[in-house]
Amino acid sequence: MKLSITAFLILLMVCCEQKAQQSKTPASYTSTSELKEPIVFGQGRVTTANGISFSKGGDTLYTSESLEKQFENGRLYAGIFESRFEAGKWTTPKRVEFSINIDAYHPVLSTDNDVLFFNSRSHLDSANKSIPHNIWATQKTAKGWGTPKMVEGVNSLGYDSYPSVARNNNLYFNSDREGGKGGMDFYVSYFVEGKYQKPINLEKLNSSDVENDLVVDPDERFIIFNRYIIDTKEIDLFISFKKDDGWTTPRKLENLNSTDAWELTPSLSPDGKYFFYELEQKIMQVDLSSLIYAYELAGVGKR
Repeated sequence: MKLSITAFLILLMVCCEQKAQQSKTPASYTSTSELKEPIVFGQGRVTTANGISFSKGGDTLYTSESLEKQFENGRLYAGIFESRFEAGKWTTPKRVEFSINIDAYHPVLSTDNDVLFFNSRSHLDSANKSIPHNIWATQKTAKGWGTPKMVEGVNSLGYDSYPSVARNNNLYFNSDREGGKGGMDFYVSYFVEGKYQKPINLEKLNSSDVENDLVVDPDERFIIFNRYIIDTKEIDLFISFKKDDGWTTPRKLENLNSTDAWELTPSLSPDGKYFFYELEQKIMQVDLSSLIYAYELAGVGKR
């Protein structure tokens, strides 16, 4: 009898541990098989016009879509939308309502989920006036998201867009401000004592072409980005690794790039296992390890 009770308790503990492990792995994006090749995320039921960002629990997803509202020049506004993963599927996206009605797209959550960064073309004093992109942010409150504000210390008179934030709140983005190598360059603004510092050009990552969308690993071990190549009019994905406080020469992600389509808005799953990007208006998903060689990043690369 004692043996039976002991066996039962062990079995119960194993089952509980398995359930606990399963609960740590959000079913919203996990795959039961290894994704060496890209698949369409969510069987194509989830779409976005520009970028995606998961909550740290994986049960909330932020996307963006065009709106009917227009700027004075006729350009359409964009809005940020929120979906929740419930009963095994994503709910219908609901627009995130801010206290001011501004253009907002390319959502990026901070790793603690307390800040939502995004692009906006709205003028600071007149939301109906379209201007070059700026990086904005809103703070989470007990009632939702607070009043959005332009991120201080980061924006210039030119285009500043496509933010990506590290765990320490360092902010990476692209800009066409003076002093760059090409049409758009990548910059980093370090977060020191609660303030963003003067942006620094990431020279090793930049070229005479156009550096576009990027995502930085939360621990700043690597950056994945896309580049518009002027001569061929292609957009290809690249990866670079942090090395001795610098960055390695970017290499192309040849197993993802194609000659007849653009690979856009790279992002990572909150557990760091999957890589996402947009391809012909579809969100694609692939194992991060399939993009990285073992010698480049120990513990992650498997190629």
